[in-house]
Amino acid sequence: MTTPMLDRAAARRLASDAEVISVRRLPQGRFNTCWHVTGRDRSYLLKFNNREGEAHLQKTADAMIGAATRGVKVPQVLRLGRDPNLGPFLLQEWLPGRTFTEARRTDAITANLWPALAEQIALLHNGSTIAVPATPASRVRHLSDLLHRLGRDQLIPSDLEEVARRRGTVLADMLGDHPMVNTHQDIHPDNILIRPGGQIALLDFDHATIAEDVSDFVKIDRWCLPAGEDRRLLLDAYWRQRGQPADPMFEHRLSFYRLVIHLSYVLYWRVRDSTQIPGCVAALRNELE
Repeated sequence: MTTPMLDRAAARRLASDAEVISVRRLPQGRFNTCWHVTGRDRSYLLKFNNREGEAHLQKTADAMIGAATRGVKVPQVLRLGRDPNLGPFLLQEWLPGRTFTEARRTDAITANLWPALAEQIALLHNGSTIAVPATPASRVRHLSDLLHRLGRDQLIPSDLEEVARRRGTVLADMLGDHPMVNTHQDIHPDNILIRPGGQIALLDFDHATIAEDVSDFVKIDRWCLPAGEDRRLLLDAYWRQRGQPADPMFEHRLSFYRLVIHLSYVLYWRVRDSTQIPGCVAALRNELE
């Protein structure tokens, strides 16, 4: 993907802000090239995407706008378009704060943040039930597609592929029919923002899609939660905010989607950094043992 080079003149034009002071390129993401644009009175995040293009940015913007209408705190979408020199772009507000990744370095993730995060996830899921539920058959199709792609390119050992298929199929059938909702799919420490005053905002809706609610907890469970008490605070607050009893199949549902994530990571790193694949395969094996 060609990386657009942004100067202050271009940033002023795209942000419609004559008082842009500086532009700073952010680390390259999977989908987008991002810039932090600082103005005199406000700051912006400017995303370019020349690979998936404007349709992907439109989908991202729609997911953010939809989440905001349900009360989720997300950056405001300001402009979506195509620049003749720089390509498709999405302009959104830059929210002040620090991510969970940054806060964790100084042990600043306090217990009160877990209910605040749970509230945002519940607001994202509430009021967005999709008519067609997830079913055992749809889960098996998803699992089979991943395993087919992995097996075709011999990315995981055949014995591991077979164990994953058996385990996943049993779980898929056990989970029955379950409603699907609008989900984020990448609630990871980098994408959870602690705002001044301890409020939480969700960032980066590039992976947002319709899925089972539990799928939004896989990365939190794996990378965020330092203790069982924090996990209880998070989940209790989530179900309370949703106005529902806790899902009795939650842990089994989480196991299925944890397996899916492990398989997906092998495919992800194949094209991004193949040296990561052995570690992904080892993590998959640990999950299945």
